[in-house]
Amino acid sequence: MPDHISTTALAIGLVITFCFRFVALMTFLWLMIKIQKLNYTLLPLLGAALLASALDMMPLVGHFIAVPVLYFCIWKITRADLVPDATFTVALAYAMTRGLGWILLAYAPMPGLHTASTPDNFDDATNAPAVALVQTTNQVADTATAPEPANPPDNKIASDISVRGVSGGANNALVTIQYGKKDYVISLGEGTTISTDEGLVSVRFLEADGNNVKLAVNGQPVKYSVN
Repeated sequence: MPDHISTTALAIGLVITFCFRFVALMTFLWLMIKIQKLNYTLLPLLGAALLASALDMMPLVGHFIAVPVLYFCIWKITRADLVPDATFTVALAYAMTRGLGWILLAYAPMPGLHTASTPDNFDDATNAPAVALVQTTNQVADTATAPEPANPPDNKIASDISVRGVSGGANNALVTIQYGKKDYVISLGEGTTISTDEGLVSVRFLEADGNNVKLAVNGQPVKYSVN
């Protein structure tokens, strides 16, 4: 059994499961016999429910052995017809027991079967490589800022950029620039990247003063007049 499975919790779980099946099966068998007014003796009925519950705990084949044994026991205890009296009693009682078990399994809190593991024995049990922890920070990347290309400023590119107009107030101004046949709209303090024959060029809107606009082209401040 793996080291991270608690044998104590597993044993407690098996005992609780067995006791529940025994009590539920005994109760439903007794109710079905009473409803059908069949003859019975209490101790043999207890023994039949106990035997069927124990057999049902066997992995894989337990259910297929427990049901026929319970059919035979109820038939002998009640001395009723095997079909339909004994068969109906066992089938309905067993079905109600299983249904009640599924309901409890879905809603009842279950004890944890895993023991607390230190990083060392957990790595040994799983053979997984240790993962280094990285301390996160509250720093947020400025996604609106255009990346700065590695190339130095190009005065020719700056001269090919023209300012088409400025709109908005002093704190939320927008500038429209043109390079080639394409227009770009940039808000104050923000930037964009334009595609040129020499590669990508960053353009940032620094300030606006009347009909003059200052842009940073590849990091180099350039003053433009509004056309």
